[in-house]
Amino acid sequence: MKGIVARALGLSVVLAASAVTLTAGETPKAKNTGTPLITDWTQRHVIFSQPRTPEQAARVRGNIRYQQQIARHTVRPVLSTKVDPRAWRKRRRLLHLLYGKRLHRDWSFNLGSSASVGEGRFPAKYSFDSTVATCISATIPDFVVFPTNLAGLSGAGGQATIAALSNLYAGCGGTKVPAQYWGYNTGGIVNTSPVISLDGTQIAFTQKSGGAASLMLLRWTAGGSIQNPQTPTPELNNAYPTCVAPCMTPFPLGANDTNSSVYYDYGTDVAFVGDDAGFVHQYTGVFNGTPAEVGSPWPVQVGSSPLTSPVFDPSNASVYVGDTGGFLYRIDNTGTVTKSGRLDFGTGLTEGPVIDAGIGVVYAFSSKDVGGTHAGVFQLPANFASGATGTEVAVGNASATTPLYNGGFSHDYIMSANSTGRMYVCGNPGGVPTLYGIPIAGGIMGTPVAGSALSNNAGTKCSPVTDVYNPTLTGAGRPLEWVFMSVHATGTPTACGGVACVMSFRATPWEPNTTYSNGQLILDSNMNIQVLDDELDHSGSGTSGGTQPAWQTSLFGPTTADGNLLWRNQGPLVSTPANAGWIPNHPYPGAFEIIDSNNNIQIAELPGGTSVNGTHPVWATNPGGTTTDNDILWYNLGANPVAGLGASGGTSGIIMDNTVTVPGGSQVYFSNLQDFGCIGNLDGAGGGTGGCAVQAAQFGLQ
Repeated sequence: MKGIVARALGLSVVLAASAVTLTAGETPKAKNTGTPLITDWTQRHVIFSQPRTPEQAARVRGNIRYQQQIARHTVRPVLSTKVDPRAWRKRRRLLHLLYGKRLHRDWSFNLGSSASVGEGRFPAKYSFDSTVATCISATIPDFVVFPTNLAGLSGAGGQATIAALSNLYAGCGGTKVPAQYWGYNTGGIVNTSPVISLDGTQIAFTQKSGGAASLMLLRWTAGGSIQNPQTPTPELNNAYPTCVAPCMTPFPLGANDTNSSVYYDYGTDVAFVGDDAGFVHQYTGVFNGTPAEVGSPWPVQVGSSPLTSPVFDPSNASVYVGDTGGFLYRIDNTGTVTKSGRLDFGTGLTEGPVIDAGIGVVYAFSSKDVGGTHAGVFQLPANFASGATGTEVAVGNASATTPLYNGGFSHDYIMSANSTGRMYVCGNPGGVPTLYGIPIAGGIMGTPVAGSALSNNAGTKCSPVTDVYNPTLTGAGRPLEWVFMSVHATGTPTACGGVACVMSFRATPWEPNTTYSNGQLILDSNMNIQVLDDELDHSGSGTSGGTQPAWQTSLFGPTTADGNLLWRNQGPLVSTPANAGWIPNHPYPGAFEIIDSNNNIQIAELPGGTSVNGTHPVWATNPGGTTTDNDILWYNLGANPVAGLGASGGTSGIIMDNTVTVPGGSQVYFSNLQDFGCIGNLDGAGGGTGGCAVQAAQFGLQ
């Protein structure tokens, strides 16, 4: 592939880029003694299950994304001295007093009227050091970049096309949490997901104007805001490396681009982007050299339909991209194109594919398969042949109008020695959206297991699914894992209140030969939540067995014995009780569940009865504890594993920050798809009705 081999930088050069190179007019910046952590759309599309052979290990160990993946799944961070835990706690108390106990957002900041990152698009977050949380007073603070999907207008009362927020954490203290870091009018509409250079000083994105699109490279400096943006100085491509920030340079695509975000490869300083005419473009020297578009055989035309985001597989130097016609394409290092069989007969492929570079497979997500009956997840070998369709597993009913967005892979899949774990997908686009767990054993997909409905409306769209594993937070002594997504209408979790919402579900898996404590929640192989409410020796903790047990599936049925543990089935994940809370003088049948005032699940023991005609009882708070309520005996089945937060119109894609944290857990970031009342910061900035950029606590939205 011209430009890739010739301009490969090598790991040592890329790591050296983390020490910021100064250009004329820039403020000197301190050298990064740690490793930067960048979270954007691409981390979901190139994953690395653990290499099985020395050859596989050699191919991936030098990859920056592989190193950052390991950091997300293993690193325990420390707090910067700039982040004050006391300030964090004080701010949380103050916000609860101001906005009530159902305030779930850490903050929401107005990006402008009708602004949004966009459906299936993602913000991008930069952390200067993967182990330290930094505030705006740092030389290079942590920041999040949000496209606004709006036409720009410079000056006071204007509108930024792309902006960054910093001072992200409540522990930063003061009233400006968050604070506007920079805002620019770049002269077009930024409608795809941005990417950030390894040193954090540059951004790449596509924007459209007048029916045509361009790849934009932006060198930023602090300044400007969402409603008073600066205009970066336009530069010729060859002058960009030495331009004085803020400055930018365009690369016209020669066509519009409605669905293809730029993909950047850190190891080669090369970027790829698709367009609506079916061409994939390649660029070299993007952030660390003199940027240029590669000529013949590039740009490579794979078809004539609008393209998804391209994804580069570093293990074979090939690019993978889908299109709205439903085909997947592979472009090898000579520019030769291999076209799959048609995988989608509905909306077409909507997101870029997912590559597991560790074992050499590619996943595509189809809203309507060849039979026209099912939505499906397809798995193909990375070197698939022309016309291949690989292996499909069905994830509910097909739809010609509702897309199937990409799923997320579990922590145990990422870290297992043989690519074994689970993929989570919001499926059933032809019916009510439903969360599916697809078991994967040895890299081979098994039969999907359906959870409960995520919305009450058939055809409601989901966002892409994001799986979050946090080694810094524990529940009953174990690291915690969640899946996050949103629905565009009538979310079923009780905390959603029957409207469009973002939601999270506990997805911590069972592990063999592991010590668990009373109250631990795990997600079993049937997509049911199991709670440890008793242990055989009554010591308060115990150890699981060497092999996964056969889980009991009935509510309030027999327990599941596991080593010297007993697990009790809490019920299907996502299936929150129909009744949000306890009602006085109300008949409850046996095995009926409610959420009590402590956000625990209580189940009425058989045969049920009628609740007391008065105030609710004092609930037992320990799993396995019982509460007498007139002639009902309630049994505590542990904490509610589902959280929700109203999000007008649903949300963009969700990114997480699970290694740079503050007390109480790390964060997720997204934007609403429709205008909402944004809270802003305590200084009064960023409030009012508009498209909200949101930070929410990862450990639970409620």
